[in-house]
Amino acid sequence: MFGYVKPEKSELKVRELNEFRAFYCGVCTSLHKSRYLAKLFLSYDAVFFALILTSIRGKILGYKKRFCGVELRNILYYESDEISLAASNFLLLLKYKLLDDVRDERNFVKALLLKFFKNIPGSSATLESRLQALIVELGETERKREPTIDKPAEIFGSIVALFFENLSELSSEQRTVLIHLARHVGKWIYVLDAFDDLKKDISKGNYNPLVIQFGFTHGMDIQEFTEKIRPKVREYLFKILDEVVLAYNLLELKTYKGILDNIVYLGLFEETERVLSGRKTCKRIYTA
Repeated sequence: MFGYVKPEKSELKVRELNEFRAFYCGVCTSLHKSRYLAKLFLSYDAVFFALILTSIRGKILGYKKRFCGVELRNILYYESDEISLAASNFLLLLKYKLLDDVRDERNFVKALLLKFFKNIPGSSATLESRLQALIVELGETERKREPTIDKPAEIFGSIVALFFENLSELSSEQRTVLIHLARHVGKWIYVLDAFDDLKKDISKGNYNPLVIQFGFTHGMDIQEFTEKIRPKVREYLFKILDEVVLAYNLLELKTYKGILDNIVYLGLFEETERVLSGRKTCKRIYTA
């Protein structure tokens, strides 16, 4: 359910692409330092929120260099409190999603992975408690096979928004705007992921609220069903993105605005159309 919040690379300036890569590699480096295996789950979504936090605080970061075992060469990366916070929040979300999956599926591999997610830096008992409660609520909603996508999408949106509630340096107005943006980005991710997994979920009999909401029944042609619901899902996704853009336009961003503009005004919409059309995309930021 991760990895959709990315820039439209072809529209970035060379400098901006290098900066985005440095944020991406910075989050990866932070994950590597705290939990080695966690870097295998690195998501563009965490990079986006590292960018947002850095921009709001008006920081300009300097490049650092290290050898990358994936690229097998030296890479440039950024290091900052904002990047560390985004990485820690991503680890927390991953930890409690794994915990809920283990509870539901009794999956040995996921139970083993959980051993690498203890004592996550930067977390607090209060945050973890609230996050766990929301993850459990989402899991229960899905297990009860909620018939519409609104409720689980709202819960996932609340999960994403939770990480931005305690930014004390922001005015109450800016914090409200940021929470609104984060909540709707979370909703967008959930709905887009549901459509992305539609064919797989139908084939395997997995829960997918779109299947129930739009009345798929045994014997229907999966491709025809997908084509039928695509316009309605597109309309729903674009309504969510309208809220993302409205909130984004109210944020007082100070740095890296070109990259963020690209993600919000181009990347999210391009990714929406990519998933809706069934096109594949490359996940690696270093691919030309």
